[in-house]
Amino acid sequence: MKISFIEPHLKIYGGIRRIIELSNRLTERGHDVTIFHSDGKPCEWMKCIAKVKSYNEVLEEEHDVIIYNDPNPVDYKLAKEAKAKLKVFYVLELYKKELMKGINFKVYLPWNKAMLILKKSLHSSYLKLANATWEKEWLKKNMNIDSILLLGGVNAEMFRPVEVKKNPDEVRILCSGDSRERKGTKTILEAFEIIKKKEPKVVLDTYHGKGIPQKKMAEKYCSADIFVEGSWQAGWNNPVAEAMACKVPVVCTDIGGVQDFAFHKDTALLVPPEDSQAMASAILKLIRDEKLRGTLRENAYQYIRQFDWDESAESLEEILHIALGEQ
Repeated sequence: MKISFIEPHLKIYGGIRRIIELSNRLTERGHDVTIFHSDGKPCEWMKCIAKVKSYNEVLEEEHDVIIYNDPNPVDYKLAKEAKAKLKVFYVLELYKKELMKGINFKVYLPWNKAMLILKKSLHSSYLKLANATWEKEWLKKNMNIDSILLLGGVNAEMFRPVEVKKNPDEVRILCSGDSRERKGTKTILEAFEIIKKKEPKVVLDTYHGKGIPQKKMAEKYCSADIFVEGSWQAGWNNPVAEAMACKVPVVCTDIGGVQDFAFHKDTALLVPPEDSQAMASAILKLIRDEKLRGTLRENAYQYIRQFDWDESAESLEEILHIALGEQ
């Protein structure tokens, strides 16, 4: 199959990682795979073996399958105008869900353009893929839209337990440090201030925007005693899954983006979004309960290993064959 992805860029984002992981494996399975994006430059932060071309070449070719996921005007227009036997909208995230239900005139306001495009994409005749179970369920319940679940994976070669020398006189907490509001870093900082008064030996570390090579990210995760994630909106929460694959105990917010792998007191400690006191309490509990840390660490590691990119790519291949009416 000639499978083409349309992406806004190839910068370091979780959604882009997903596309590259899938495109690599589809290429290895013998398909003609191309990622079309804004400037057509190669991916610089992780290995990409699929072909990479610029936006302006999409309409010059014919495709078996066009897949896009970002609700921006350019990607939407290119996907609409491209010549393809099958068009697919891959739902990676559902922002401002209240604007998606029924008729809501706010979706037509200029600053909600992405939401309007998202709504148009969801109501299109394209095949829809859901990035996480909660998305599939929400789309059916609230918009009566059917979608096919295509869960992602964790690259076990990149994210794995590694030996890291630690300071025995400190407890290191790691979070992404992403400043975008929905990532909940503000809540984590507030929780840290609460914790610091009770456990002076605690240290907070971050990695977002520090240019850490992907091959070094396992070391970064494993340098922590506890990983904390505070997002109040996510499609599929990559950092939580990656920390689990590195055998780091997790405290995270109880949102749809983690519901496929984070289970309270089994694989993680879950807290409500934007609740710094609850987050501080959960972190303190882990700091003071070594047995619980060990339980979460091992349970999460064993569970997250089932999310495999090779299996995801195989599932996508089968979905596309069926949709194209092939055997």
